[in-house]
Amino acid sequence: MSPKVQALIFIVGLITLLAAHAQEELSDNIESERGCSGAYKRCSSSQRCCEGRPCVCSAINSNCKCRKTYTELFKEYFGK
Repeated sequence: MSPKVQALIFIVGLITLLAAHAQEELSDNIESERGCSGAYKRCSSSQRCCEGRPCVCSAINSNCKCRKTYTELFKEYFGK
């Protein structure tokens, strides 16, 4: 392969890697700006759970926490 083709492939790969990393950081920033709570964090009517997780409260409607979905638990148990 010529050096020009190798350089082009390297540059395209680097741009792809950087774009994927930037997308991950952007999605994390959007969720934190939105004010949502992660798994096993406190939640309320004003502080929703991220990623559509359910907000589960105790019997007297206190100590509410975000729980993982069944899909997330299944993926953790059986691997991705």
